[in-house]
Amino acid sequence: MHKSLIGLAAAASLGLATLTAPSHADAACFGCAVGAGVLGGVVAGAIVGNAIANSPPPPPPYYGPPPPPPGPYYGPPPAYAAAPPPCHWEKRKVWVEEVNGYRWRTVQVCP
Repeated sequence: MHKSLIGLAAAASLGLATLTAPSHADAACFGCAVGAGVLGGVVAGAIVGNAIANSPPPPPPYYGPPPPPPGPYYGPPPAYAAAPPPCHWEKRKVWVEEVNGYRWRTVQVCP
């Protein structure tokens, strides 16, 4: 705020100095309008530049949620998934090493 007031005071003093400077009475003074335009541009640029320079920094950008963890992650099974059927016992032909052949045995079968 202090710097803006100093800049504004400097611009005002330059503006007043150009208005109060003695000049000759010339009705066709074409350079006067150009000088006033240049001075007005400099003053406006100083005020706007000072306001931009003293503005607070922008807020930090928004970051979304983090990505999912790498690898094959599978969530919990859906609620509608049925439980696997239970194991059961049945007679099957299996290879028996002692007799080197197939025999009928009762084995547990789990799907």
